[in-house]
Amino acid sequence: MPRRHRGDPDDAPTMALAEFLAPCVIVTQDSVFSRFGVAVIDWIPVVQDVMRIAGLEVTAANALTVMDWALRLLGTGAHRLAVLARSNPLAAATAVGALLWWCHRKGYLTRDNWRRRLAQAGKATAPVLELANAGMTEHKTLSDSLLVVQPPAYPTTEQLAARHLARCGRPLTPGELRDALTRRGHTVSAAQLKRDMTAHAAFVRAPGDLWTIGRPAAGMAIRKA
Repeated sequence: MPRRHRGDPDDAPTMALAEFLAPCVIVTQDSVFSRFGVAVIDWIPVVQDVMRIAGLEVTAANALTVMDWALRLLGTGAHRLAVLARSNPLAAATAVGALLWWCHRKGYLTRDNWRRRLAQAGKATAPVLELANAGMTEHKTLSDSLLVVQPPAYPTTEQLAARHLARCGRPLTPGELRDALTRRGHTVSAAQLKRDMTAHAAFVRAPGDLWTIGRPAAGMAIRKA
């Protein structure tokens, strides 16, 4: 490249590190990275997208928590009613019979009434389902926009190990790393991992046969100072 377009001596290793740990995004004002298509210069939209993704994930987590509480309360109430019914079977049978007779008199047990109630329930839940679907679609769109540096189709053993070690935040033994990769659908032996990490300069070995990557990445972003 022309001299005026050349970057710092560490530009190429930084790009290689980004590819090694992909998927990720480099946020920098250095135009060298953007010319190679591995960086985002305007960091404000990136931060906005990350905050929006975080908001969507928090909303989903809150919804799951509320559903969990509701199911727990429903289960607790049903259990207590069952215990009460076993303790007083005659009173329980009388109460259930009276309730069924009252529902029959009011027409709540007819087929048309059930169809109408189900249709109303479907209409009531439709906006919630549409909102959830829109949230998932937006989350996927934002996530895809942040994957500036795409991973290769078939990552090597070294790349699999480096990406997991960079994101887990703690050193792992080859056996622990093997188990973690197996849970993600990658089958590789602990001996193979140890051989490959020993042969690659990016990995650091600590006492206790604990391995880590040279400089842990913070989340999904690599920022060039």
